[in-house]
Amino acid sequence: MEIYRSDTLLVRKRGGRCRKHWVVTFDHYGITGSFDRPGFGEEFLAARGISLITVLGRGNDWYQYPDMDAALAAARSALLRADRVITYGSSMGGYAAIRFADALGAHGCVAISPQYSNDPAKVPFEWRWPEDARRIDWRGEPDRPIRCAADPVIVYDPTIEDGEHVRRIACDMRCRAVPIRHAAHPATTFLGSTGLLPELVLSVLDGSFAPAPFRRRVMAARKTDPVYLCELARRQPASRARLGIALARRAVAAVPEVDLVHHVLALRLALAGRAAEALAAHARASELSGEFWSYALPYAMALADAGERPAALALAKRLAAAYPEQAHVQHILGHMLWLSGRTKEALKPARQAIRLAPGNALYRAALFRYRWRYAALPVFAGWRLLRWAARRMPGALPERHRAIAGRRPLERFTT
Repeated sequence: MEIYRSDTLLVRKRGGRCRKHWVVTFDHYGITGSFDRPGFGEEFLAARGISLITVLGRGNDWYQYPDMDAALAAARSALLRADRVITYGSSMGGYAAIRFADALGAHGCVAISPQYSNDPAKVPFEWRWPEDARRIDWRGEPDRPIRCAADPVIVYDPTIEDGEHVRRIACDMRCRAVPIRHAAHPATTFLGSTGLLPELVLSVLDGSFAPAPFRRRVMAARKTDPVYLCELARRQPASRARLGIALARRAVAAVPEVDLVHHVLALRLALAGRAAEALAAHARASELSGEFWSYALPYAMALADAGERPAALALAKRLAAAYPEQAHVQHILGHMLWLSGRTKEALKPARQAIRLAPGNALYRAALFRYRWRYAALPVFAGWRLLRWAARRMPGALPERHRAIAGRRPLERFTT
């Protein structure tokens, strides 16, 4: 049942068997922009008869919406008869679960791999979502120092940027942090793979969560977990290429129908110079993911490197059509067109990439290269011919061509 809707936010309520305990969930990063989808954790919680409210945002905006307070007020009014409320989110959703816990009157919080912020002014070390960070109009509220009485349980990988985020969160408020080395981002995938995610959420919901015993179970489970093996494989240096491949193959053997493990195997094989095997692994990852762009783009690049440029270009076109708001997808399409000698066609997706990510220097450099190849080089050749004609037979040239002949070559390109 909808309890709040606007152009930017949707809040839905779904009652379970127990109406005294409620979970409020927030979407993670990777939102498509459509509200026609289940909320974060909705199916997992509903299958266990847990009452929940899901908060869905329009996009990957870190909930910096002007009507966020109205949406939270609607959710809180629906929780007035609840005995216990917890918030729950992962990554961008973990940011929201902590930031909005007090506004919802929450008694507990589960935040997996949360960010302190994605505002470059507050987290200059964060590089993973630069386009969104520059695009978002960061509001004074709610992106302020955190005040949260819910004593959040935070599960995260301390060996990556998430460690610094949690340190900053802990400086603002009291929390129960559970570090898990090499759980990657978000640690939700690792917890789901080990089967410990339900225990985490349900124990926080009933108030029985204990960090130390939970972490001991995590350490015991991770030894054979394919997500953990994948992360270990990714972290191996080039000097340990064989170990990286062996770890990735163990992960593939454990869960052969999971796209992530094939993607990591492909990366390790490519690093070892085994291009044909890497291409096959990329193909499998792309297929299993339904051509999700994070896995399909590396496959397209591998196809191009293998000389299969028509297939690479066809895949890049499908991805650009499926993900029109992903700047990097547009950039790669432009690159594929350029590699195929279709420089004029490369200009459109290159401009689209810059429109979506105006601060990205790589995209601007690519557009300059395409323009130079398409416009500047013919101008240099043509300009010399026009100069010769202007000297020998000026009356035969149209006025426009005489003007071009009087300019320097770069003036023709830039004016």
